[in-house]
Amino acid sequence: MKLFDTPTEKEAYYAKRRKRGFIIGGIGGAVLGLGFIIQYILYMNGASFNAVMYSLTTVGICLVFYAAIEILGL
Repeated sequence: MKLFDTPTEKEAYYAKRRKRGFIIGGIGGAVLGLGFIIQYILYMNGASFNAVMYSLTTVGICLVFYAAIEILGL
């Protein structure tokens, strides 16, 4: 646990974490959206989309969960 000297220091620390969390959450959402689009294109062309489905979905979900931890300050 991080100890703070002043309440202002604590507010600045958690504001920075929230900002980073929102940025990472946006990137995670974009990865999930991109994965969906690529899966759809591959599906419509009859190609295998398993590698894209599992890899991009896993990366996107991990980024979103990390963002949630940063935003909530856990």
